[in-house]
Amino acid sequence: MPAMLARWGFDALWNPPILIGVIVMALAYAWVVGPLRRRLGHHPPPKQGQQIAFYLALFLLYLAVGSPLDVISDHYLFSAHMLQHMLLAVVVAPLLLLGTPDWFWRPVYQAPVVGRLLAFLTRPLVAVLLFNILFSYMHFPGFYDLSLKNETVHFLEHATILVTGMLMWWPVLSPLPELPALADPMKILYLFVDGLLMMVAFATITFAPVPLYSFYLKAPRLIPGVSPLLDQQMGGLVMHYMTLLAYGTATVWVFFRWVRSERMKEEFGLLPRPEQRQQPSRPSGLDSAKGGSR
Repeated sequence: MPAMLARWGFDALWNPPILIGVIVMALAYAWVVGPLRRRLGHHPPPKQGQQIAFYLALFLLYLAVGSPLDVISDHYLFSAHMLQHMLLAVVVAPLLLLGTPDWFWRPVYQAPVVGRLLAFLTRPLVAVLLFNILFSYMHFPGFYDLSLKNETVHFLEHATILVTGMLMWWPVLSPLPELPALADPMKILYLFVDGLLMMVAFATITFAPVPLYSFYLKAPRLIPGVSPLLDQQMGGLVMHYMTLLAYGTATVWVFFRWVRSERMKEEFGLLPRPEQRQQPSRPSGLDSAKGGSR
């Protein structure tokens, strides 16, 4: 470990309160989907893949905000801070949705005010604009430097990225039938538009001719030879490639699921087969007789 990091000590590097919080969330999830669910008796157990997704989300949440990555991002490298933000927005957020069954969300949806608010915020246009507008704003130099100097603002920044990230992913991965996801073709279009909107922040950060964030101008050089401008450009690339990876993976998954669904409809007779669509229908014997009698 670099000497600059070693001087912070165990508590600063590994954040025991955050670790305890993540462990409590994991235990609470295990209790809800296990003993509590069995006591209620009318909810199906979450699939093994869902449980893996949820626990993986908690692990990555701790990695983002509780591991030494947090110290590096808060005191040394913009690129590490961008890695934090992208983990929250495009990895942890979708995994949390994938990891929670529908009955997990139904009490939230049935709460009068909260349910209506959730229904509004998960509308595709609202969700994608809310996430991208706030995400871009939080990377403007003024707000960004403030978040690094004020711990409350910093916490709210990370919480906002995670929550709006979940809202943004909802039209693709909705766990609740009452607020359904988009049809598969529209999901692909939605992810494409979302990727285009993310380009605003990426281009601004990556192609700026000078460092944008005064905080990192004064930060010690954790990696020799990495200037503030190079660090900023690296952060922009982290944002770009993590977005490509996350949205690209989701697009491929949606596309193949769509193709598989169409094939299943075809196999079960819900859609005409390709050869049936291409070949003109043959006249029946009765029609031929009618034609011949004319």
